[in-house]
Amino acid sequence: MAVVESSIITRPGKDDRRDAMIAIAKQAFLEFGYAGTSMSCIAARLGGSKGTLYNYFKSKEELFVAVVEKKCEQIQNLLNEAEIESGGDLWVALRRFGEHFLQLILSDESIATFRLTTAESARFPELGQALYNSGVRQNQRRMAEFLQHAKDAGQLRSDVDVGIAAEQFSELCLAGIHRRRLWNVTPNPAPEDIRANVANAVSTFMRAFGS
Repeated sequence: MAVVESSIITRPGKDDRRDAMIAIAKQAFLEFGYAGTSMSCIAARLGGSKGTLYNYFKSKEELFVAVVEKKCEQIQNLLNEAEIESGGDLWVALRRFGEHFLQLILSDESIATFRLTTAESARFPELGQALYNSGVRQNQRRMAEFLQHAKDAGQLRSDVDVGIAAEQFSELCLAGIHRRRLWNVTPNPAPEDIRANVANAVSTFMRAFGS
């Protein structure tokens, strides 16, 4: 099956209907898995015809991509807000974004999506590719743009590769705490645990890349 990266076209005036379809599809994927979810099932839950669903999404894979893209929008909005609220202070921006990013990634819904993708990506490689291309990679691109602004402002070393730095920052935020949550070693972390993990991540990141 061909991989769909981001080919969905939003039709003006129909955003609410489209968002409803994505929300219902997300719940169906989490409840029944990718293989167990059909376009007919989603249409039935939506209360409309399968033809109407196909007017918005050409395939189940495209609909899964839309679900991932919605999560991606949330993360990018968090970075936008952190950048605005920080007043240009890179340390503050990274701390604020990192904490909200980690809260979102460690949520029950995000953990369930990650487990679903990991479990089924061997049979359906398009799932892992969609999560990476439309989710992880898009978020890293936006983070790289943010870090480029910081680099231009002299807050990062002049030789920093912002693409690598963006990936490293995400991994530092997730270090340890994500795996423990994913494997049910520990319950959902307390806010102070998230703050501590992010504080360590920002400190390590700035020692490596800061000017």
